[in-house]
Amino acid sequence: MAKEIELKLTIPAQAGALLRQHPVLGQAVSFDSKVLTNIYFDTQDLQLNKARVALRIRKAGDRYIQTLKTSGSGSGGLHERGEWEWELSKPELDLSLIDADCWPKSLDADQLKATLQPAFETNFTRQRWMLKVSHEHLNAEIELVHDQGEAIAQGKKDPISEIELELKSGDADLLFKVAHDLSDEVPLLISNISKAQRGFRLFAPEKAGLTPAGVPAFEDIQGLIRAAQSELDQFISARDQLAFNRNWVLLDKLYDSLRQLRWCLLHLSRQNNIPEILRYPTALRYKMRMLSYSLEYLATSHQQKNSWERLESCPAELRNSADFSTLNEHYQRLMTAPWVGQTLLEVMQWLYLMNRELPQSHFSDSETIFQALLNRVQLPRYPTDKVLWLRQQAPLLHLSRWIHYQYPTPALGVKNLQQQTKELLKDITKLSGLMAEEMALLKLEREGAAGIDQKLIKRNQDDQYELILELGRHELTFNSLQQNLLR
Repeated sequence: MAKEIELKLTIPAQAGALLRQHPVLGQAVSFDSKVLTNIYFDTQDLQLNKARVALRIRKAGDRYIQTLKTSGSGSGGLHERGEWEWELSKPELDLSLIDADCWPKSLDADQLKATLQPAFETNFTRQRWMLKVSHEHLNAEIELVHDQGEAIAQGKKDPISEIELELKSGDADLLFKVAHDLSDEVPLLISNISKAQRGFRLFAPEKAGLTPAGVPAFEDIQGLIRAAQSELDQFISARDQLAFNRNWVLLDKLYDSLRQLRWCLLHLSRQNNIPEILRYPTALRYKMRMLSYSLEYLATSHQQKNSWERLESCPAELRNSADFSTLNEHYQRLMTAPWVGQTLLEVMQWLYLMNRELPQSHFSDSETIFQALLNRVQLPRYPTDKVLWLRQQAPLLHLSRWIHYQYPTPALGVKNLQQQTKELLKDITKLSGLMAEEMALLKLEREGAAGIDQKLIKRNQDDQYELILELGRHELTFNSLQQNLLR
């Protein structure tokens, strides 16, 4: 079995010319280009996909290659996994070549022989450069691959345009150096979605299971690093899915994952035993804050759209104030900005270094952090103070996520607290949308826009009042649970 260590990055389809002209390729010692066609196999109920296994036959020129890939460790676009290959004489599966130990224990190899069938295809052109990279005392041989094509299933297609940097020998740190060098001129975004997952979500989107796994409970710095990596994975997954289906509800998930990632990074940076050289860079902290501000604006625009959807008849001017074509334009501009890809790459690299360099160490009792997060939630004493409600979003989110990290089977009191926290977050999000709508209404009224009148403004204010009453009811329950759990 060979171990792959690779960094996966998405690249705009039109950026291929920038890549081919990039100075990084001056380090290439070889180059080749080929057209690859791949047939992936699975059972009708996607047993391989559920076990995070990929089985395919690839046609490359006149050769047929059967490949089995199993899940390994991975985070934020950096992957390590098992891979086996066998050459075939014809494009037909030969499961006798696969040793029983290669399959995960959850799969029955004998049953698979009778139930495996073609699921989808991924067809693309692959350009490959072998790079000899040196920096200071480090050396590495890195394969840079640019794949461009499409996944095909059920008559549907999903474009493929990605870069993979695979470490063949040497120091994995140089994977990041090559990626950083590329990102100076080529817009890149780290990605967790494989070509197989692109095919699976076309073949059976309801079964494909693209949500990253969570992290087990922890009481050490390495656990907190895994939590940060998990939040980065959640962010990347939501972004990949949003690019695929334009389901703007995912904006809230995207924004929440970013906010919690920032909390994890900040909490990590405050640990006393971190060497100065590994401290959270100030410039990176600033860029993460800027990304958060940009996503907050987009999330608020989406929440405003949800608000006016409750109206039986929405004036065109109000509808246009949260127009999705505008939202899409702003989102695309943000996600293709080079600094965004560079920022996420820097976060991934920092977490990778922290995980590799820091010794296993206990950082704090998880209950102490729970108590601190619980104490940080200060719900408004006067429910009509709407701005204070909005300010409670971050503390409530951090508390909810910590409960999710540490209490997979919470006691009744914590379970009820988590439920109230989620209800509060849901209603505060609605309030944010109504407040954004109110500001749009007042602005449009001043401008004399058609269809905007006092009746519509009063409807908005009445809806806000009803929501504030609901928040007040949740506040009473939350405060009671909070006092019972505070020590």
